[in-house]
Amino acid sequence: VIRDSDGSLVTNTQVGMRISILQGSVTGTEVYSETQTPTSNANGLVSIEIGTGTTSDDFSTVDWSNGPYFLKTETALG
Repeated sequence: VIRDSDGSLVTNTQVGMRISILQGSVTGTEVYSETQTPTSNANGLVSIEIGTGTTSDDFSTVDWSNGPYFLKTETALG
């Protein structure tokens, strides 16, 4: 669910998102990053599939056996 700085739902709006996979900890090494521009629905909900965004990284090279991994999401409005 996308909300603005006042906590209000952001509905029916295209938003910019950056999704990063970090290795080891919440401040760990970034092993993958992508951007997406989904549109929120009437309830402020967006659905994305990690690995399908715009990136110069290769999602298939993430070695999941070397975890733990953490997801970092960043959202920009407007």
